[in-house]
Amino acid sequence: MLRPATAADLDACAAIWREAIADYQGRLNQPPPTTDLSRIRRLHGHMLATDPERFVVDERPHPGTGDPVIVAFGAAVERGRVVFLSMLFVRPGHQGAGTGRAILDRILPPLAADRVLATATDSAQPISNGLYARLGIPPRMPLWPVVGRPPVGWEPPGLPDGFATGSLADVDPGEIDALDREVLGFDHPADHAFMRSEGSVGIAHRDASGRLAGYAYAGVGGRFGPVAVRDAAILPAVVGHAVVAVEPRGASLAWVPGAADGAWSTLLDAGFRLDGFPILVCWSDAFADFGRYLPISPGLL
Repeated sequence: MLRPATAADLDACAAIWREAIADYQGRLNQPPPTTDLSRIRRLHGHMLATDPERFVVDERPHPGTGDPVIVAFGAAVERGRVVFLSMLFVRPGHQGAGTGRAILDRILPPLAADRVLATATDSAQPISNGLYARLGIPPRMPLWPVVGRPPVGWEPPGLPDGFATGSLADVDPGEIDALDREVLGFDHPADHAFMRSEGSVGIAHRDASGRLAGYAYAGVGGRFGPVAVRDAAILPAVVGHAVVAVEPRGASLAWVPGAADGAWSTLLDAGFRLDGFPILVCWSDAFADFGRYLPISPGLL
């Protein structure tokens, strides 16, 4: 019943994403996710465009009409030696019947010495966490949603003497790729292009020698990230600059790894707060320095 996803399936996948999250969050007395599915649909479209062979749906005949209905979907992205499971959602009425495991078997390769398998899963989902652990992808680190805006007059930490700030659009893509490989373990130019298409502004920081020392994205929609720095010591300043560089329509949201000490110090000083349960980042083998990197989202590193 599994088949490759197509663009025509994306609305159904976005609806399943919301239905599945609303189901378990409701049981925890948590508010349901947004009804505006445009952003998650665009993310699904990006994953389908970059990794169509790793995006599948489970389609079955409707018990009443016989018409085909999508009841589950899964998507993974391959970046360098890392295969990251971005999405795996099953409609509540079809859970517990092996559907999720069948999708995983279809889109994830087997563990190998030259490959890393990774994902991000909700900490309130112990069954899912146990499944990934049994597959050799145990939870390693919390990833927290941190929300807020700094008070009027707040100033971010300063960058070292001799640093220059400019537009990431003016940086040679090869420099960005090299920094990503050093910090994240892989380059991902397609994901940078996706962030630009989402309207995020890329900010570049160069050190006194002219070398690219870090970058950050911030958007009017409030999301900021990814953020990458060559030296963890400048992470507080780079994160702080991203917070004030673009004025969003509402609050800002960052996904902050537990290991990113510099991001925590800046955001808490700016009055940000933790918002909801953490996500657990899982991996089969270490691949990134999350003390120097903030991801795009739990669905796309």
